[in-house]
Amino acid sequence: MPGQKKTLSIFSFNKAQLRFLKYCLGFFTPVVLTYIVLELLVLNIPINYKVFGEYLDAHSQEIEVMALGSSQMKCGFNPANCDENAINLASTSQHHNEDFHIMEGTKDRLPKLKYVLMEVSYNHLELPHHSNDYWKNTIYLKYYGVNAFERPTWFKDRLVYLSNVHFYSHKFMEYYVDKSITEKLNEFGFDTNNYNGDFKTLNYDESKIATKKFKIITREDLTIFKKNTAYLFEMLNYAKAENLKVIVCTLPLYKTYLKERNPNIVRRRDSILSIIKQKYSNVTLLNEEADTISFTAKDFLNENHLNPNGAKKFTALVNQKIDSLY
Repeated sequence: MPGQKKTLSIFSFNKAQLRFLKYCLGFFTPVVLTYIVLELLVLNIPINYKVFGEYLDAHSQEIEVMALGSSQMKCGFNPANCDENAINLASTSQHHNEDFHIMEGTKDRLPKLKYVLMEVSYNHLELPHHSNDYWKNTIYLKYYGVNAFERPTWFKDRLVYLSNVHFYSHKFMEYYVDKSITEKLNEFGFDTNNYNGDFKTLNYDESKIATKKFKIITREDLTIFKKNTAYLFEMLNYAKAENLKVIVCTLPLYKTYLKERNPNIVRRRDSILSIIKQKYSNVTLLNEEADTISFTAKDFLNENHLNPNGAKKFTALVNQKIDSLY
C-alpha cells in the first residue's frame, strides 16, 4: 500500500508544482484582498439603491404606495411629497421585467401595500427587456432581497463591485477621491439636488432649448411591442389577483420632445392604455405626458426628465389620483 504522505495531494506535488502553487498564492492573495477592500468601500457609498433597501427594510410594515419604472419615474416621484407612506423603487433603464420581479419579490413583506405606480412611457413597449444576467439583478438581490436572475443564486451574484466594475469605479472615484458627488438623497433615496441638467445649463431659456439637439428613439419594433404588451398584461393580472390598485403613469415630457415622438409608437402605446382602462377595474390612468400647461421648462432636468420642482408637481397629481380612488 502507498504511504500516507503519497495519498495526500499536497505531498504528491513535485518541486516545480509546489513553486507554481506558491507563485499562484503570492499573485492571487493580494488581488483577492484588494477586491475585498474595494467591495467593502463600495458598499459604504450612499447610492440610491442602498438607501432604497434600507428604507424598505425599516418601513416595510408601513408602505402603502410603491413606484416602479425607469429614470423618468425615478426623477418624477418623490415619496417625501406623497400623502401616503410610499417608496420609489424606479431606477435608470429599469424595464417591466425588473419591475415585476421587484413587485413580486417584495409584496409579502409589505402588508399595507395598496397602490402601485407603473410607468408606461412613450416607447416603453418597444424597447427590449434586459436579460436574466442584467447587472442590476445583483443590486436587487443585495439591497431588496429580490431574485431577478430567474435561477438559483450563488455567491458571485451578491458581489456589487463585480456586477458593474465601470459604474462602481466611477462612483468610487467620485465619492472617495474627487469628492464631487452632488446628490443629496433624502431618506427615501430621492435626489433633492437633481437640477444639474441641460435645461439649467441653458438657464431654462425656451428659445435656446428649442434649438437644442437631443436623443430620442423613433425606431419601431412590432415583435417587441407584442411581447412587452403581453408581459404588461401579465403584470396587471398579478396585481389584480393580489388586490392591488395600479396607477399606470405617463410622465411629463417637454414640448420639443413631444414633437419628435414617432406617432406610430405613440398610437400603439395609447391603444394599449385604452384596452387597459377598459379591461382592468383595479387600474386607473395618470396620463401627464403631454401636459405642457402645468409643467414648464423650469420643471425639467432635460427634455424627458423632471427635476425636483417638477417631481413635486407630479407627486401632487399622484396624491389627487389616490384620493379619487378612496
